[in-house]
Amino acid sequence: MPVTINGDGSITGLAVGGLPDGCVDADTLAAGAAVPADGSITTAKLASGAITSATLPAGSIIQTVIASAPQGGSSLGLSGSITSPTFLHSNAKVTITPQFSNSKILLTWAAQIRLNPSSNGFVGVFYSANSNMSSPSVVEKYRSNNINESYRTVTDSHYMFQSWSRSCVDETISNTNTRYYNVGGYAAGGGMEHGDNGVTCTLIAQEIKV
Repeated sequence: MPVTINGDGSITGLAVGGLPDGCVDADTLAAGAAVPADGSITTAKLASGAITSATLPAGSIIQTVIASAPQGGSSLGLSGSITSPTFLHSNAKVTITPQFSNSKILLTWAAQIRLNPSSNGFVGVFYSANSNMSSPSVVEKYRSNNINESYRTVTDSHYMFQSWSRSCVDETISNTNTRYYNVGGYAAGGGMEHGDNGVTCTLIAQEIKV
């Protein structure tokens, strides 16, 4: 088929790839028609706000909130129950507002805990819909109808002083309401204490995109 230059300026009969290499440069392309070369798009060339949390893949960390409480000189006795725990420190409370209604919240905490002889109970992260941590619920899943033997000593004359750290996942997100978390605990028997000469109470909450 012959190559024909039409009166309207169009060209017919030109095969794909028929132009010699190098005869078309950036100046001859229509605005927006340039094809970037491999590796030519850098961070500096991205428009502000071009990449948002909505464009990130599943498993991405959307946000991280950290709270840490100063370590006091005296210990704090952990009393109460699974529905009314003793919170280790009000300054260790994390406030986080999910950006997505189906996210998961990864929670990691550390604190110094003392187990008295013949004691048992629980220390971990509690969630509340209220800023004052009222009506709290345990984030971690547990095996039976209570979680009272998460920590236990069976000796009659020894104390256990430990710097504890653990992670758990809140999989109950169903809206983007602000959520509150704090580390709390209670002794179901014997005695449990937070304090002594160990690590402070720290809580990290990270929103994970699903």
